Amino acid sequence: MKLGTFVKIADLSQADEKFATLRKNGFSSCQLVYKPDEYKQEDAEFIKAAADKYDIEISAQFCGYKRGAAPYDNYYNFRIAGLNVEATREERLSYTLKAAKFASWLGVEDIIVHAGYVPNNPFEEGYVNMLTSIHILAQECKRMGLNVLFETGMEAPIVLLRLIQDVGFDNLYINYDPANIFIYGYGNAVDALRVFGKYVRNIHGKDGILPTDPRGLGKETPAGQGLVDFPKVFEMLKDLGYDRFITIEREITGEQQTKDILMAKEYFESLLTKLGYTIE
Repeated sequence: MKLGTFVKIADLSQADEKFATLRKNGFSSCQLVYKPDEYKQEDAEFIKAAADKYDIEISAQFCGYKRGAAPYDNYYNFRIAGLNVEATREERLSYTLKAAKFASWLGVEDIIVHAGYVPNNPFEEGYVNMLTSIHILAQECKRMGLNVLFETGMEAPIVLLRLIQDVGFDNLYINYDPANIFIYGYGNAVDALRVFGKYVRNIHGKDGILPTDPRGLGKETPAGQGLVDFPKVFEMLKDLGYDRFITIEREITGEQQTKDILMAKEYFESLLTKLGYTIE
């Protein structure tokens, strides 16, 4: 199992320092977040060289939207987040496809997307729009030899499984965020694996609790202090044969973020070692 965290690059001059710090902290992998105005092949080569210098494997590129970003909540996000929102769908899909091309230049096999809220009703227009967008994205990524991983949380696990099966491409997988399953209030992290476990291809090591405000999200917590039953989650992943990446995520900033990430690393290493995993 390879442990990592996010590398977020706003300016290329940050790349060397970011990967150096990752290696200094004992990590061997990362998910890359890079959202420039324009994706360029030479920039991909620059970032890849910086990662290789410190022997860091970029496990996936997390593709976000450059403009029209929405605050994450459990209310207005239904109308403004993701690839099924009519007002921004074309622009966001175009930007995501460019990010996918950038990932292919990086030599990365997987991109990760927040698709947006997937409607429970498969016959409503929003679901049709989502199917169309994901079909286009999956088809183009297939042509480039890429997989599309859906970040979990904004829908019930069974709804995400239905979306994957309805689109029907064999390059659709899941970036399993066990905390988001709770934070958005759509299920339980352990039960979710029983629904879509075979599609998990990357994991966010993140913890959190359920929401109590119908308009808000549940709170993120340091790993081991929320509702995610990581011992059971890792046990189930082992039964599924998963032995790839755990990307630690802590959505705060500053010195405490680094402390919590390193604490999570130690916590996960202890659990994984007990299950017989080799940590790279």
